Amino acid sequence: MSPTILSVFCLLLVLQAARVESGTNWYNMFMFGDSFADTGNSPGSGTGVPTRLSRAWFDPYGLNYEDYNGHWQGLSPSGRFSDFMVQSDVIAKIMGFHEAAPAYKQSNNFCHPYGMTLATVGAGVFYTPDETPTLGEQVDTFKRLMYDGFISSTRLDGAFLFVAISGNDYIPKINLFGNTSTNSIIPLTPYIENVTNEIVANVHRLQKLGAQKILVNNMHPLGCMPRHTRVNNHTRCESHGNFIATAHNSMLQQKLGNNSNVLILDLYTAFTNVINNQTPDSQRFTFKLAPSCEANEPEGFCGYRDGSLHHFYVLDEDHLFKHFYWDDMHPTSAGWKAVMKQLEGSIKSFMS
Repeated sequence: MSPTILSVFCLLLVLQAARVESGTNWYNMFMFGDSFADTGNSPGSGTGVPTRLSRAWFDPYGLNYEDYNGHWQGLSPSGRFSDFMVQSDVIAKIMGFHEAAPAYKQSNNFCHPYGMTLATVGAGVFYTPDETPTLGEQVDTFKRLMYDGFISSTRLDGAFLFVAISGNDYIPKINLFGNTSTNSIIPLTPYIENVTNEIVANVHRLQKLGAQKILVNNMHPLGCMPRHTRVNNHTRCESHGNFIATAHNSMLQQKLGNNSNVLILDLYTAFTNVINNQTPDSQRFTFKLAPSCEANEPEGFCGYRDGSLHHFYVLDEDHLFKHFYWDDMHPTSAGWKAVMKQLEGSIKSFMS
């Protein structure tokens, strides 16, 4: 089947399926960025031993997987960095879909009836580990798929796009200049300017390709991630990381805030509301800074084991649903629901 015929067939399928499932005028979704949106582009492990990038394909990831009817299915790792859903899945549910679009890596250049996810764990705009594609390289792939006819330009007429850049560019730099005051952010200001410029440039590239509605994350409170609160036994957020996030968000708002086709998702406020008990849903989380799954050593990661399958992590199985964070960086599925519930109204208003 030729790419053109395939695209038309894919479009007809999606128009029919999405009308029934979502009840909205949005038939497609395309996801870009990092592990907040990755649905299975993370690399596997040829050795059978998880790595920091491949760990979402191993237990205990996917511990609380549910089927289409909401029935618990037990452990089912799917390449998502959570116990079940990641942010893009919750956004998809808000828009009437069951889950986010399938991963590009598993598509063989085939466009799924309701879209594609190009987001990949570890991605940033500059910094990426190993062979992880940057945001710009993900947009390059999307552009190629359009030009080759695997994704018809007409699909963007009924599509929303999502861009999640969640701090991989900043994490190596958080502790470089101290963490005692806002003055410590000054040496990083030009770098933050460059990061936000690159996000904006790629949003504009997507708009030139025909995107009409784009959701863009601002930066969540980096200093509240368990990887940074571990040093104080998960009792308080680390200030320098949050200063970086605040500066990033201010610049991003200045550059994209007036774009009528872009909605900036205020993750910083939504996360902070949960952590500071400022939303009713926050009451369910007894452990707001301590992760459900934590490595035995700071250099390790949730899911780490050796060749003999000896585990080097601790899983709080008795309180799985009382943790806001799943591992050292990512919220639990329940955490994502609490965050996105605060943003659901603005998303629906933007999409209407």
